[in-house]
Amino acid sequence: MAEFIWKIGGEAGMGIMASGLTMCKAFTRGGLSAVGYPEYPSLVRGGENTFQIRAGAEEIHAPLKKNHLVVCLNKPTADFHKDQIYENGAIIYDSSATKIDPGEFGADKTLLDVPLLKLATDNGGDVIMRNTVALGASIALMGYDISLLEHVLTETFAKKGQQVVDENVKIARAGYDYVAHNCKSQSESFKFKIKKKSDSKKMVITGNEAIALGAAAGGLKILSAYPMTPSSSIMHYLAQKELDFDVLIKQTEDEIAAVQYAVGANYAGVRAATATSGGGFSLMAETLGLSALSETPVTIFLAQRPGPSTCLPTWTEQADLKFALNASQGEFLRVILAPGDMHECFQCAAKALNLADKYQLPAILLSDKYLSETFFSCDKFEMGKVKIERGKMLTGNLKPLPPNARYKRYLITKDGISPRPIPGVAGGEHVAGSYEHFENGYSAETFSVRAAMVDKRMRKLTSILKEDFEMPKFYGPEDAELTLMCWGSHKGIALEAAKILSSEGIKANVLHFIFLFPLDAKNLKKLFRKLNRTVMVENNRTAQFAGILKEYVGFKPDFKLLKYDGRQFFPEEIASEVKRLKDKGWKGKKEIHVIDDLSYDYLQAGKVER
Repeated sequence: MAEFIWKIGGEAGMGIMASGLTMCKAFTRGGLSAVGYPEYPSLVRGGENTFQIRAGAEEIHAPLKKNHLVVCLNKPTADFHKDQIYENGAIIYDSSATKIDPGEFGADKTLLDVPLLKLATDNGGDVIMRNTVALGASIALMGYDISLLEHVLTETFAKKGQQVVDENVKIARAGYDYVAHNCKSQSESFKFKIKKKSDSKKMVITGNEAIALGAAAGGLKILSAYPMTPSSSIMHYLAQKELDFDVLIKQTEDEIAAVQYAVGANYAGVRAATATSGGGFSLMAETLGLSALSETPVTIFLAQRPGPSTCLPTWTEQADLKFALNASQGEFLRVILAPGDMHECFQCAAKALNLADKYQLPAILLSDKYLSETFFSCDKFEMGKVKIERGKMLTGNLKPLPPNARYKRYLITKDGISPRPIPGVAGGEHVAGSYEHFENGYSAETFSVRAAMVDKRMRKLTSILKEDFEMPKFYGPEDAELTLMCWGSHKGIALEAAKILSSEGIKANVLHFIFLFPLDAKNLKKLFRKLNRTVMVENNRTAQFAGILKEYVGFKPDFKLLKYDGRQFFPEEIASEVKRLKDKGWKGKKEIHVIDDLSYDYLQAGKVER
């Protein structure tokens, strides 16, 4: 079988996330590509937590809705997923804790009643370790190599001592042996199997961890942040690696302090950044303007979630793009990047730091809950090969200033970038503040100076577009009848959708944007003229990036496919809507809204009229 989709579900506190990550690593230890997709409500206990893994011999880019095998640690998992299991799929459950009526499932489904709790406690474990029993049972049913799971458990618990390692391995083996010996006929009739591909290993990493590694490789020395889902794990991961990367992590009292620490550190010549989500970024808006006016670099890792206000803390959306573009009053230049996979997360984190320094402005890296917290297998990053650019930062060798003179920190230059001495450099004494200013930094209310300084700062645009702007990249056949346009996290989802469409006779390619602002209108117009039919895919209500393309480039996609219910798109949804459009002769609604069906909504008790 080319791929296998496994899912485990239960209440928060049942170890769903830990067991999911363990299984994800077990797949990658066999040389398989994998995506581990977690979902959870904003609850410490209770609710419905799930972790789905899609693994295969070929490259896997995104999760799908349906599963081959679902492990149900509680009744709600069975209720929520009975319509999300492929024909001839299976569930594993423990009837002592989860009462399931086999009649609720199709006759084609394989139901394995495995005594998860008894096997855990009989082998020296406790109630929470039934998830480890379930891992072993799953491995047996899908025909995978149990030794790969044992290796991962050994690595995971090595620091806790050999006794803990042996206990977990024993409990996983108990689940494996039970299915192998007591469910032999069911295992043999279960059609979906997955095998080890090779001995090569891949990393299993989230977008936030890839961003953290990219920032470290890019010379980050201070990360100041206040915890906010889904950005928090950037801070947590770097805090664990402070000594390895020689980076200081400062958890501040709030987001205002976090961004001001970062701006202050950059002013002092230390490469610094902050991480937050939409609510925290709201508090940072005023300091964003300070960074722009004082031409002090700052990098912000902005992980989006639904808004406004607190809204849905643990779900996803791409609705902060225009906020990032327009935050803080007045007009000023900023750079916005949005990576689409793990290597892009790594590269863009370092690039954002470089661009902030080089052009002395705010650089914003946009991710979202889906990209931030989903686990992807990938090859190791080349940490030592990241190029660090500090731009026109001066650390010495300046001529002494005349008495009472000040260095022209904001010297009007052809490219709009002024040499920037860090504090303490003799001859570089200057004033830097939040007021409009003369070249030496002193406050100015002269109209001609104001206009000259606005023009100076905007001249950086030419250099950004000439030297650092990245055109969007095509994936797929050049002669496609349809182009799926997307940005940021939906790259892999669109790639999988194009694959589905291709299998059904619709030749599609993907155009993915990383560099969202500023935009090279001239070259983008040339590119867009080559496209046939276009569908813009966005995880928001108002097609924000489509609006930006129309405003700055004059381009309008043929169709807009939008989703904003708290989940990212699934590839099947995109493919289904595109097929429907083609069946209608590409006529009908130009803007299509996609909402998850009722059977896939963990939180909805009944259908809401729309």
